[in-house]
Amino acid sequence: MYVVYGTFVKPSSLDGCLALADQALRDQGLVVVKGADGADYLVVGGDDSVTLTIVCVPQSNGTWIVVSASSPDADLAARARDVIRGMIESAPAP
Repeated sequence: MYVVYGTFVKPSSLDGCLALADQALRDQGLVVVKGADGADYLVVGGDDSVTLTIVCVPQSNGTWIVVSASSPDADLAARARDVIRGMIESAPAP
């Protein structure tokens, strides 16, 4: 099993970032196992080949986000992480 991750800060609210993470997974056709429900700082989803976990933590300058992906295929994990991270990072701040 390979695990890759990347972090960044988005100048947006916690709830906005969680919603973007949830939507990014859905837009890629992945199953959202734990959605942006307002109960915590976590969104989890994936399919049979990759699992993604997005954690959002409020900071004074926005929301710190870590996108991690795990898969038996290292390239797939890296691609999934990069796609989801890119979608969240480039989306307009809600």
